[in-house]
Amino acid sequence: MPVLVVQQQAQLSSPSSSQPQTTALIHLDSELTIASSDNKSNEDIKDLSKEESYAADKQEFDIEYAPAAIDPLQEPLVDGPLYGWVVVFAAFTSQMISSGMCNIYGVYQDYYFTEKFKGSASTFELAWIGSLAIMALDIAGPFTGSICDYFGHRQAALVGVIIMTLSLVAAAFATQVWQLYLTQGLLYGLGSSLSYFASLTLPSQWFTKNRGFVTGIAIAGGGIGGLWISPIVSNLLANKGFKFTMLVIAAAHVVLLVPASLSYRTRRETGRQRAKRIKQFGPRKGESLDGKKRKFIDFTIMKDIRFSLLFIAGIFVMSGYFTPFVFINTYATQYGVEKSTAALMVGLMNGASAVGRIVMGIASDRIGSMNALCISTFTATLTLFFLWTFAKTVTVMFVFSIAYGFCCGAYLSSTVSVSAS
Repeated sequence: MPVLVVQQQAQLSSPSSSQPQTTALIHLDSELTIASSDNKSNEDIKDLSKEESYAADKQEFDIEYAPAAIDPLQEPLVDGPLYGWVVVFAAFTSQMISSGMCNIYGVYQDYYFTEKFKGSASTFELAWIGSLAIMALDIAGPFTGSICDYFGHRQAALVGVIIMTLSLVAAAFATQVWQLYLTQGLLYGLGSSLSYFASLTLPSQWFTKNRGFVTGIAIAGGGIGGLWISPIVSNLLANKGFKFTMLVIAAAHVVLLVPASLSYRTRRETGRQRAKRIKQFGPRKGESLDGKKRKFIDFTIMKDIRFSLLFIAGIFVMSGYFTPFVFINTYATQYGVEKSTAALMVGLMNGASAVGRIVMGIASDRIGSMNALCISTFTATLTLFFLWTFAKTVTVMFVFSIAYGFCCGAYLSSTVSVSAS
């Protein structure tokens, strides 16, 4: 069109002019048109290069922070993939050590009372070591959960392994009860909390339909750990002494928990990854920003009356949950049971707990998590009233250990499912 306009103007201004003049005008206009096209092409190339540069930067960012593979606004679409089972096995291993060690404290307590601190410390004083560890594990839960969400489960678990290992090494050189309060009690409980909650919450990111079953497998590690750790610790304490035993258990933490923690891979975006992504690329479509930093611990969930009631009920249940695990060993020896047999009771209680966690995890997917929680809580209460109250013989003690272990393990599995729902 610009060429035609030039032709018309040339003809009107000089009708008698020769053809070369018109041709020259056309030629000039063509050069202008070509120049304009070249400029436009250069601009397009610049825009394209900017888009390619942005895409390359974003791809590099995604590769660097690839563990969070899906949009945080979406649920995982399918169960698995295959690596999800690697995560479940790693979580099982972490639970086996972090939770298993807390479950077998009764073996340590009996040794402290009859050997290491014989005549210098009461059962009440010694019980505080295990109680402090369990208290630190539970109370630190909201904080360790937030650490997992922001920094990632792998990082949180690795820090937990370091803390637990150092606490056991320090405890090996303890000569007074108060030193064990700090090392085997508080410090170990804090490290165990990081490892425990990282392994407790991660498998559910990889599975949707069978979360109860998968969670049951993961937390069954705590029972399996207590099953084999209890007799080993009892034997080491009796034959090798306290310091050697603690150093061996510390080494086991490193050998088993470091590879397990390194195997963790989150399927959702962590808080730190989200902050860096938004800072560099802006928010995603549909992702709202209020202009306020999210709180490290969000207590708004407590406004839900159902969750608040579950939280209060959990406080009462967990206040007595570990009592049989801690005292069954000492209780049995007071009735003349041999130490090795008493340690076996602790192991069987943990083994039955592992079975209960898996069974009730499956049941939660079938009958509903709330129904499973009510059944497990009620049956665990019955075992305390009608078995442990009358446990005066070895046979009844064994029956109680297995029954209570199964029911309390079922409680843990169903509680996780109810909380998630």
